[in-house]
Amino acid sequence: MNNFFSLIKREWKLFTSNSVVVAIFLGAPLLYGLLLGAVYSKGKVDNLPVLVVDMDDTPMSHKAIEMLDDTEVLTVDVAFNTADVKNLVISNGYDAIITIPNRFEADIIQKRHPEIQVEVNTANILPANYAAKGIQVALGTLNAGIEISSLTKKGVPAVTAKEQYEAFGVNYARFFNKSANYMMFLWPGVLGVIIQQVFMLALALSFAREFEEKTFFSEFYSKVQNPWMAMFIKSILFWIMGAVIMLLLWSMFPLFKVPLHASPLALVSLLLALIVSVSFMGIAVSLAIPSQLKATEILMVVATPSFILSGFTWPLSQMPESIVMLAKTIPLTHFLEGLRKVMLYDANFNDVLPELKGLLYIALFFAIVCYIIFKIKARKQKA
Repeated sequence: MNNFFSLIKREWKLFTSNSVVVAIFLGAPLLYGLLLGAVYSKGKVDNLPVLVVDMDDTPMSHKAIEMLDDTEVLTVDVAFNTADVKNLVISNGYDAIITIPNRFEADIIQKRHPEIQVEVNTANILPANYAAKGIQVALGTLNAGIEISSLTKKGVPAVTAKEQYEAFGVNYARFFNKSANYMMFLWPGVLGVIIQQVFMLALALSFAREFEEKTFFSEFYSKVQNPWMAMFIKSILFWIMGAVIMLLLWSMFPLFKVPLHASPLALVSLLLALIVSVSFMGIAVSLAIPSQLKATEILMVVATPSFILSGFTWPLSQMPESIVMLAKTIPLTHFLEGLRKVMLYDANFNDVLPELKGLLYIALFFAIVCYIIFKIKARKQKA
């Protein structure tokens, strides 16, 4: 036990003496957690700027503009000609341009079916979708109101007019993130990316540094003489500090008003499986490439596309099968799918067993790789 604690003390000294690892492991999760939480704290987009080009300038076109401006999502600016529209879009970043044609009101009265032109700025898909939906609701409501009003003027009772216009009703309801809060959807997933990255880098740099300084076998491994014990001692300090970081990240959920009613067993199991799998992955890279710089570069290549490949924002079902197979070799893919189930679907431990198995298979694979490389290096050292 004295030897064990002396090795742990040695690991602590090595950790605190490396300012880069300290900054990455302790600073990055908390700083990025707060920063990203602040970025997405609003949860939903609103007051998106749209430009209405009113070529008609009549009470009917004014009514359309009023209904657009009354929606929670949109903020309307008005122009009365198309002369300077391009410059207005560039300077104000409008998410949509709505053109009400000349003789709009007159054509409606004469049943000529005029057409409002809506051009959505899809440079950014998220506000574009919100803007398009807000415009559709506002103009659809106006359209229905005009038709019902026309029928009532012909003597059709209001109730009958509504029934004639609306053959059937549609009732929309949301489940799992009922408020469509973007913060609830994205923020926990980004925290998972950060956790994966800091653990992989910290463990990789911890091993690679000792190989670079040629102290691993002379000062450390000679005292343990066991690959599993060596990996455990090198990892346990980061696991303990990681548990503290997890608690601090957990405390940010009420700070940003993100509900966390997840099954404790399922959530903790996913976190532990993620940490173990990414730890072995980081160790394997540092053993195979015993250079801090090169190990960092390799892990950055793995980490950079991992969020895109994980299926968290773009579903795996829409990716080619070869890409899906690649995505399933990355721990983050399984973790984020399980996290979505736990946080949004109120899933229990049994529900996330497929994701846990995926994480443990990855951990087992890299653990075996680590053991093999350890043995090879140990034999070369003795030779």
